[in-house]
Amino acid sequence: MSSSYRNSLNEWLANLDVKADRVLDIGGSQLTMPKRVKSWEVNTYLIADLPEPHEDSPKPDIEMDINYYWADQVAGQGIFLGEQFDTIFCLEVFDYVFDPMEAFSNIECLLKSGGTAWVTFPSIYPLHQPIEDDALRYMPGGIKKLAAEANLIIEEMIPRRFETDAWDRTIRAERLRAAKHEDHNFSGWIVRFTK
Repeated sequence: MSSSYRNSLNEWLANLDVKADRVLDIGGSQLTMPKRVKSWEVNTYLIADLPEPHEDSPKPDIEMDINYYWADQVAGQGIFLGEQFDTIFCLEVFDYVFDPMEAFSNIECLLKSGGTAWVTFPSIYPLHQPIEDDALRYMPGGIKKLAAEANLIIEEMIPRRFETDAWDRTIRAERLRAAKHEDHNFSGWIVRFTK
C-alpha cells in the first residue's frame, strides 16, 4: 500500500495533460512520466538520472546528478543538450539534493524561456533509503528564496496533504512552536515554475 505522500502525487499526476516538444525528466528512471499522467503528447522525452538510480530501474538517457553542474556531466557522454526543454519534471528528488542552489540553477539552465518545470519538495518525511543520500526537507520560504536566486518564477504551490490530523496533534503534544494562524497540515509541495 502506498503512502499518503505518494498517493497525493499520483492523484495529481493522473489529472495532468502534458503537451510539449521536449521534456526532461530528472530522476525519472524508476517511474517514467508517460504512464503516470492523464495525457502525453511529447516529441522528445529524455530521462536524466544517476547511472544506477535504483535496483531494476532502466538506465537513464543522460547520466546526471542534479547536485553538480549539468554541462560538466553531459559533456563526457557525447550528448548535446544545447536545445533547452519546454517541460522539466523533477519529482521526488529534492530530498536527496544536498546543494539546492546548484539543483535550482541546473533546472533554470535547462528550461526554455517560457517553459514549465514541475518539482516536488518534501517538508516532513522520515529518514529513508538510501540513508547516506537522504539530505534535506523544504518549507515554502526556502523554496521561494531558492527560486528567486535561480530566476525561476513560482506560478503555483500545491500542498501535499496528510490523510489524518496526527501531525497537528503531534505539534501540540510536543509543544512545538508552530507559526500562529498558519496551516501546518502539509507534508510537502508540488511546485510549478516558469522561466
